[in-house]
This record gives sequence, structure tokens and C-alpha cells, in this order.
Amino acid sequence: MQLSKKQELFLSSILDGKNVFLTGKAGTGKSFVVNLAIELLKKQKKNVVALAPTGIAANNIGGQTIHSMFSLDPFGVLTYETCRYFKSEKRRLMEKIDVIFIDEVSMLRPDLLDAINWTLVKNGCKSLKSIQIVFIGDLKQLPAVIDDNMRSVLFGIYDGSEFFNSKIYDKLAVEDIELDEVLRQTDEEFIQNLNIIRDGGKSDYFRRFIGTETRGVILAPHKATVTQYNIDGLRAINSKEYVFDAMITGKVKITDFNLESKVVVKDGATVMYLINSKNNNLVNGKIGIFRVINDSIFIDVNGVKHPLEPIQFTKKEYVLNAAQDGLELKEVGSITQIPIRLAYALTIHKSQGLTFEEVTIDLSRDCFSKGQLYTALSRVKSPSGLVIINR
Repeated sequence: MQLSKKQELFLSSILDGKNVFLTGKAGTGKSFVVNLAIELLKKQKKNVVALAPTGIAANNIGGQTIHSMFSLDPFGVLTYETCRYFKSEKRRLMEKIDVIFIDEVSMLRPDLLDAINWTLVKNGCKSLKSIQIVFIGDLKQLPAVIDDNMRSVLFGIYDGSEFFNSKIYDKLAVEDIELDEVLRQTDEEFIQNLNIIRDGGKSDYFRRFIGTETRGVILAPHKATVTQYNIDGLRAINSKEYVFDAMITGKVKITDFNLESKVVVKDGATVMYLINSKNNNLVNGKIGIFRVINDSIFIDVNGVKHPLEPIQFTKKEYVLNAAQDGLELKEVGSITQIPIRLAYALTIHKSQGLTFEEVTIDLSRDCFSKGQLYTALSRVKSPSGLVIINR
């Protein structure tokens, strides 16, 4: 894949040891160039740590959650006092870190970034001022989930809820690089009007997509709406129900992955594939039909039946490899489950990072979070595959 000029600038800055905030609209190739940067740094024998605010985002970048890495309290606003002291081995691990990548920074609260720094300092390690750090994300997409109580405490300490409002950020000399070449969509009018929504504006352009008949996967702001679509879709099929329970071992939760603890399906049900397969052309987000043939199960995509088997998803945490004098990811738990879920509908939050050929956005109940509408609209490859329900 040929790199854009901005992607080349990003790689050059990273290899020069600069701190960078890589941003850009949905579909501009952030994940691709970040993975490339991590590979190049590892070839330079740098100890790279990939982190994210949530379990799903951490697995997408092939790393660990911030809370797990730094043993942070998952409840309430973090302070220096709530940051923990580590045992000697964990401190040695922290001292080895050369570069930190943090993905999905739209969900990164300022106290969480400060807590990383406070934890390092509290344990006698290098502060963030002495570690290369790379932030990745689009601040116009989904923000951190903050309740009213947390917001009142947070705004008594910080000027805002974004990661750059942290105490440490201005001391990091971060270079901003924005990828501006959209690779997911090619329709210029569509892209221009998506940008209006991304910037908080309104556009009559999208009125042309209002309809009543659903197409493709349905995206909705509220979980209750999504649940009802999936219940109705499964109930409409008059065939045997199949139930697949996840097998969970070790220190892992189902919420660490984009998985279901219990998959309930019927032959003919609409489902979504949840991983990028190494054995065929199935990718995360591909929609198909669940099929049962002679007691074997398949996902049928455009007439091609791909066998379905349970896949083991592993949760990993960074540990110190004394022999190699570096860091490595060690498995701490696993979940084994068939990699599908019902896909008559998804919440907009669950759709972040995915791409679909056809999308119906159900706005019968309003979006309740900044960035939800833009995230939903930008999931579809082409406007020809978009329907908006607004009843």
C-alpha cells in the first residue's frame, strides 16, 4: 500500500523520536500506519507499549488497557494519591519502556493520562517527559463515558474532559499530524458533508437518505433499540435455536473483547463476523447468514459458505523478559467462542472502527453523545448503501 505524504511524515517523526498526536477523519488509514510504525520501532530494538482506554480498543491495537498496565482504579477521578506503588519486578518493567502508543484518545480522560505519569514518578521511574509517546484518535468521534458526578469532580480540576487538558500534556512537546486523505469513501460530495457533521454542523444533504425500509446492518444510539431489532429478527425465523456459550479462563472478562458470552442463533439468522480471518477473505464486520448443514455450522457470505469454529481470544499483559532485557506480552486469560454475533443491529459504539457496504441508521431515539452521528454515518463505504430512519 502506497503511503500518503502525511503518513510518511508521521513515520519520519516517530523514527526521529518525536512525541506525536496522530489524528484524522474516519477511514484515513490511522490504524494501518500506526501498526507499521510499531513494527519499525521494534526492529530498532525499542521497547514499545501499545495501550488504550478500553479492552476492545486495546485488543484492536494488540496491547493492554491503561488501567491494567498501571493498576489504576477503574472508578472515579484519578489523583496522585490513588496511584499505586509497584513491586520491584513491575517497576523494572516500567523502567524499560521506550515508547508508549495510546489509541482511541477521544476516550482518554485527562486524569487518566496524568495518572500514567504520576504512577511512573511515584515508583521512581522515568516520567512521561522522558518517554516517547504517541497519541492516536479522532476527537470528533466517541468520547469517554462520564457520568454527572464524575463530570462535576473532573471539571473542578481540569479545564475540560479531553486528554490534552491534563497537567502533563503541555510538557510533552507533542507534534500534531492530521491524516486528511479519506481512503474508506471516494464520493466527494459525501465526504464533504460528512465533514460538516464531524465539525458539529448540520447538512440537508443527508435528508435524501431518509426512508423506512432497512438495508444492511442497523446502527442505533441506544442499546434497547438494538436489542429489540435483534430479538425481532431472530424471532421471525421458524427454525431450531442454537446456543453457544463462551469458555472463559484466567484473568479476563467478556467485555475485554467484541464478543458475546452467549451466542443464540438460528439457521438463516443475519450475523456479523468478528475477526480478520487468516484462512479466507472474511474480515471483522463482514455480514452474512448463519447456516447449519449436516450438524456443521457456516457463515454464508454472498453464496460462499465459510466454516465456523470456536476461536480462542487471548488477553495479554506486558511483562519483563529478563533473558532478552525487554518487554513482551504474556497471556493472562482467554475466551473461546464462535466469532459471530447477531447483526440485525449494533450500537453505534460497537460499530466504531468497522466498515460496511450497507448501513441503516435508526434515529427514532436521538443520539446522546458527541460524535455518535458522525461515527455512524462514516461507517458506510458509499452513500448508495445508506438509509436513515427518523420517525
